[in-house]
Amino acid sequence: MRSALTSKIKEAMFSVFGESQLDSINTHASLQAVIEWKTSAKTKDCYKKLFAPINEDNSDNIYILLILAKVWLGATLTNMKLAFTITVCQIMLSSHYEKLIIKEDIVKNRLRKNLVSNIYYKYNV
Repeated sequence: MRSALTSKIKEAMFSVFGESQLDSINTHASLQAVIEWKTSAKTKDCYKKLFAPINEDNSDNIYILLILAKVWLGATLTNMKLAFTITVCQIMLSSHYEKLIIKEDIVKNRLRKNLVSNIYYKYNV
């Protein structure tokens, strides 16, 4: 079930950023291709924009909220769902993690940090 959820989060993230902001990548790409994708200017910009307003006119409309809305449409959003979604997006976009496959040990470590963080309370989601 987590695998399907992770795929849904990835799809939502690519959908929200769009091809103009985030190049697509095959999950079976070579390690070199993944490294190039993660260190590209577009991917780095998307990582920085996760918690940024989409446009200057509306600071309440941020990228991560659109991703959350696509993933959890109609569902009650809990702290765990919120933290897991943020975690997957961060792992996917961060050049710190060399792979696109979301491994459990990496998720657990990052998820703990996101659950403790107050960043999501700031957005009243």
